[in-house]
Amino acid sequence: MERKAKVAEHLTDEEYRLLLRVYADHNSSMGLERRKNYSLSHIVKVERNIKENCLHVHYENGDWWHYCVDGTWY
Repeated sequence: MERKAKVAEHLTDEEYRLLLRVYADHNSSMGLERRKNYSLSHIVKVERNIKENCLHVHYENGDWWHYCVDGTWY
């Protein structure tokens, strides 16, 4: 496994792969201008939500998303 981003060092390898996979799909769904606010370097916190089986991914601009094991986000 590649070296994890500092903000995600606490994640298991499986959780980190989930973060990267859903992030890539989420990011590619946005227009170029909007992507500027949602780069990996703009993630400030990643929390596990075991009850919902997802990760809560928080960005610098205050937005946060659920990144789910089925590959969706909301």
